[in-house]
Amino acid sequence: MFKEEALGVIRKAITEEGLLASAQQRDNYARVWARDSMMTGYAGILAGDDAVVKGLGLSVFTLAKQQAENGQIPSNVIQGKASFGTHVGRTDATTWWTAITCEYLKVSENRAAQEQLREPLYRALSCLKTWEYNQRGLLYSPLGGNWADEYVTSGYTLYDNVLRYWALRNVSELYEDEELKVLASEAKVLIQENFIKNGSGTAKYHQTAYEKASAKPYFWAALNANGYDERFDLAGNALALYLGFELDLPAFSDFLTEISGRFNHWMLPVFHPVIFPGDEDWRLLENNYSYSFKNRPYHFHNGGSWPVFLGWLCLGLKRQGMYNIPERILAQYEALMQEKGNHFSEYYSTDELLPLGTGQLCFSASGYLMMIHEDSLPSNNDAL
Repeated sequence: MFKEEALGVIRKAITEEGLLASAQQRDNYARVWARDSMMTGYAGILAGDDAVVKGLGLSVFTLAKQQAENGQIPSNVIQGKASFGTHVGRTDATTWWTAITCEYLKVSENRAAQEQLREPLYRALSCLKTWEYNQRGLLYSPLGGNWADEYVTSGYTLYDNVLRYWALRNVSELYEDEELKVLASEAKVLIQENFIKNGSGTAKYHQTAYEKASAKPYFWAALNANGYDERFDLAGNALALYLGFELDLPAFSDFLTEISGRFNHWMLPVFHPVIFPGDEDWRLLENNYSYSFKNRPYHFHNGGSWPVFLGWLCLGLKRQGMYNIPERILAQYEALMQEKGNHFSEYYSTDELLPLGTGQLCFSASGYLMMIHEDSLPSNNDAL
């Protein structure tokens, strides 16, 4: 229904430096952001759109040119000037760039570019290795160190570690590196064994915290020295499903249906439960912002619904053989855009379903393209 409009939004954001964050090209959005441009470019790969894939290639090289001495990829670049973060650096700039650069090189089949980017890719992986800090295999992200930069998650986060696994896997496959293949496999096992209750009996990263953590039908959001953050991180779980991690799918489906029933719609919150004033984590929210406070209950990271990560959830669910929920999410999103206008808004409040934030956002247009991507859909729709 909105496919050509979504692609049009993204095409308008293509510049000589690469894919900008929004077709509106204003304020901070008129930059080549690592995570935004990589996700947008990947949606272009899925859609088979040559113009968007070309824009992705421009983004890849723009970011590579500004790579730091330690291998870190910038959070964003504007007119040749790089930013690596304000309050803290952005862990996921390096993981997204590494993983999706490999995806770009696969589809472009550009051998010269593959060789040109070999050294930057390996330097990026080396940087990620230093961010383990304890050399035990899991990546550590500071508070505000990823896409949810004004939220409360930190430590050994699910989202960042799943992305780091994808980066390792993709580089190992692209360059046929057996040592990296082993590291990728080990990273996947560490995540699978430490972010959800299981009966494997293997030693855990933080045994005491693991024993005290509650069983959930999803992967926990993060692990820290003081225990687990057991909240639901939709983005991290969506990516985990897409990359082949194992969950109890009927239980996970029931959980998503329960959350939908609680909110009375399928614009699922990106983090759950919502944090309210007086809650223990509120103090971590109230001062963590750069320009204005956005994380009121049901808004932004604090229970807001982000179409880009609903798109990743749809991809992940379909790859795992679950098709009904993606159809419901797609129908809900299309109905909202028809009813409320403001197409491809940054996020929706989950209490009133208001389209909020920047409009014409490539993030959200990408999410829509992921929602409608049908390569994984079967000929019938009688699965979960």
